[in-house]
Amino acid sequence: MPKPSNKITDLIFPKDLPNGLFIALIIACLLLGLASLSHGEGLQGWLHVFESWLIMLVILPTATATVALPFKYRDPTLELKLMYYLGMFVALLFTLAKMRYWR
Repeated sequence: MPKPSNKITDLIFPKDLPNGLFIALIIACLLLGLASLSHGEGLQGWLHVFESWLIMLVILPTATATVALPFKYRDPTLELKLMYYLGMFVALLFTLAKMRYWR
């Protein structure tokens, strides 16, 4: 039986994949959210930033992981953490497309 690890990265990131990949994804989402400062001045600009961060880091990834729950029931080896980061990547792509076309 494998010994449980106490490292925080083992709890947050999926196993068997490089942690730097997920750290880069989180940093990219945070930096892309800062681009929303151009939509307003002062407090309104920061509200746009927090909205972008909420969408990219919480709402869309959680929705993706929730949709993947029936697949987890069918295949117990499926990692929901991986589905969460997949949702974060989709949110990053959606935000890039939004910045390109929605002016």
